[in-house]
Amino acid sequence: MNFSVVIPVFNEQDNLESLYGRLTKVMQGLESTYEIIFIDDGSTDNSPDIIQKLHRKDSHVKLIIFTRNFGQHPATMAGFSSAHGEVIITLDADLQNPPEEIPKLIRKLNDGYEIVFGIPQNRKHSIFRRTGSAFTKWILRKALPVGSANLSCFRALRLNVVAELKLLDEKSKFIDGLICWMGFRVGTVKVKHNKRHAGKTKYSLFRLLSLWFDMVVSFTDIPLKIAAFGGLILGISGFLLAIFYISRYFLYGFSVPGFATIVILITVFSGFQLLCLGILGEYVGRMNRELKNKPEYIIRDTLGIEEQSNER
Repeated sequence: MNFSVVIPVFNEQDNLESLYGRLTKVMQGLESTYEIIFIDDGSTDNSPDIIQKLHRKDSHVKLIIFTRNFGQHPATMAGFSSAHGEVIITLDADLQNPPEEIPKLIRKLNDGYEIVFGIPQNRKHSIFRRTGSAFTKWILRKALPVGSANLSCFRALRLNVVAELKLLDEKSKFIDGLICWMGFRVGTVKVKHNKRHAGKTKYSLFRLLSLWFDMVVSFTDIPLKIAAFGGLILGISGFLLAIFYISRYFLYGFSVPGFATIVILITVFSGFQLLCLGILGEYVGRMNRELKNKPEYIIRDTLGIEEQSNER
C-alpha cells in the first residue's frame, strides 16, 4: 500500500520542520511508499521557502503554491488532484493532530471502511469554537446521512473516494459534508489532540462564522425553513397583538400607547426581515458563484508534482 499525505499550509513557518520530522518518522515506520504534498495557500511568511528546502533534501516532499489565499478546502482539493497514493491522509500543519496517530486511522481503514475520521478525545480549541462546531454538526446530522456527526480535517480516505469527490462540480466545496453525502462507509477512531505547536490560529471570529454558515447553506435548506417559520410566528403574533389593542380600545376605551409599541414592532419585524434577506442572499450568492464557473484555485508553481489536470 502506498500513501499520500495532503497538508494545507498558511503561514506555518514555525511548525513545518517539526511537522516534517515527526511525519517522516511515522511514514517510514509504515514501510510503504509515500509522498507528502504541501499546499501553500498564499502564505506571506517563509513557509514556501522552508518547504522548498525540505524538497531539496527529500524527494518525498512535494509542493503546490497558490497565487493567493483561496482557503483550506480548495487547498485540500488541490492536494487530492495531485495525490497518487492508494490511501490519502489529510491533516493540518499546526501539529494539533499528532502525526503519530496516523497508524490508528490506517488500522481502522483496514477494517473495511473507505473513510476514517480521527476524532479528538479532548479538543484544545476555545469554548467558542467547540460550541460552534457542535452546533454545525447538529445541523449537518439533520441534513446528511450517517457519519456527519463526527467530522475532522484529520482523515484517511481511499483513492476511489477522492476520485469521486473530484468529479463533483461544486466551486464552494465543504469536503467533509460531501464525503458523508456520497454514502461511503465512514469509520471513526479517537485520537489525541494537542495545543497548537507554534503561531496563532488563522480562524478569526468572522471567518469561523462565515465558514460555519457556508457549511450549513451547502447542504440544507434549514435556514430557509427557520426564516419561514419565524416569519409565520411573528406574523401571527402581530395579528394577535392587533386584536388585543383593538379589543382593549373598544371594551375599555383606553387609547393605544403608540410610540413604544411602534418602535418595538418596527425593530423586531425589520430585523427579522433583514435576517431573512441575508439568508436568501447567501443561497443566491452561492448560485451566482456556481454560474460564474471560476476555478477553485490558481496555481503559481509546483515542486515534484506531475503535470496538473486543468479540471478543478
